[in-house]
Amino acid sequence: METKFNETIQQKKKRGPRPGWQERLPIKPVLVAALIVLLLAVLVLINRPTATVLSGAELDVIRSTGVLRVGVDADLAGMYQNGAGYERSVAEGLSTLIFGSTEGLSLVEVDRYSAPWRMNDGELDLVLMSMQEFPQEAFARSEAPFFTDRCVILAYESFDTLAGKTVAVLESTPSETLLYHYLDTVEPELVVRPAADYYSMRVQLRAGTVDAVCLPRTVAASWHESRTRILDFQIGKIPYYAIAKKDSVLLELCNEVFYDWQRDGTFTEWGRAFGVDWGTNG
Repeated sequence: METKFNETIQQKKKRGPRPGWQERLPIKPVLVAALIVLLLAVLVLINRPTATVLSGAELDVIRSTGVLRVGVDADLAGMYQNGAGYERSVAEGLSTLIFGSTEGLSLVEVDRYSAPWRMNDGELDLVLMSMQEFPQEAFARSEAPFFTDRCVILAYESFDTLAGKTVAVLESTPSETLLYHYLDTVEPELVVRPAADYYSMRVQLRAGTVDAVCLPRTVAASWHESRTRILDFQIGKIPYYAIAKKDSVLLELCNEVFYDWQRDGTFTEWGRAFGVDWGTNG
């Protein structure tokens, strides 16, 4: 004999999973969260100097010699002036990663003319400078710049427009590329006068044969005299790269640490310390 109590018990025993229970499980949020964690882990691994890079054969050779030879621009305000600056700090950071200290670091002052052949002759392992690349195909630059400088107009007199003005610029440089781009896109009446070296640009400016010169701000700050002034024109930005042999593991190491130093604020701290806040790092 079944009672209402027995009927209730039987109904509860027969009750199974509710229809559509699978759809109510938080599967998608869990999967999304797992993918985000995995992506962050991959990014951390990618953007940190890996054990593979730091234990490569090329770095073993450098460690065996006990010296990391880095070429730097000579006498540029904030970059490498009086033995201190951005380039020195970057080189010291790389030396610390490779040797564990800066004792094995050798800084060699070079310019845009001597750097390529000194690298080609095996006198340098790495060069830090504003050149986009070396003319030889055997060399390459880091993908990430360690500093991005403003290209500026330096003159004795202020003017509001570059229309009809003659501006000297160092030929075959990022500054020349930016100035011609400004000519093509902003001011078609600008007159660009390429120069072979900085000295001739300075002579032309002092003699009044050009109205102004176009330079990276670090160079303009080094040139600055009591009468000269940096004019407010948006010409563009010049990246400063590390340059080494095309297959050098040093370039891979530079790319990784440049990203890290930008993210953790190291570049910003160096910029403030050496008076180069006008640039944008990385």
